[in-house]
Amino acid sequence: MGRRGEDDEKYWEFNKKIRERDKNMCVLCRILTPGEYAQFMKSNPLMIGKIDVAHIIPVGNDPAKYCDMDNAVCLCRCHHQRLDSYQDPVTGKNCKKSDHEKWWERIKKFVFK
Repeated sequence: MGRRGEDDEKYWEFNKKIRERDKNMCVLCRILTPGEYAQFMKSNPLMIGKIDVAHIIPVGNDPAKYCDMDNAVCLCRCHHQRLDSYQDPVTGKNCKKSDHEKWWERIKKFVFK
């Protein structure tokens, strides 16, 4: 779907609701253990201040989930890029699909408890 136009009212309302629900904070930064967070900070994350609304299941895989509240969370830009690139969100190293799925399960457990 790419970047959303300013005239896409449905998406921007959805975006606002996700940010409110997640307190406009990176969900993953909030659930890391102190040791994981320290390791993450050593991996040079330059983009932790920018918060994105990230889709759990990519919209390209399922367009019906475009504005699904159960398919999106707030992530800092660094974590968003790492997860989208199948990299470990703590170390930035490539990870297996099974590890990638475990990270998403951990995130979903926190958000959708």
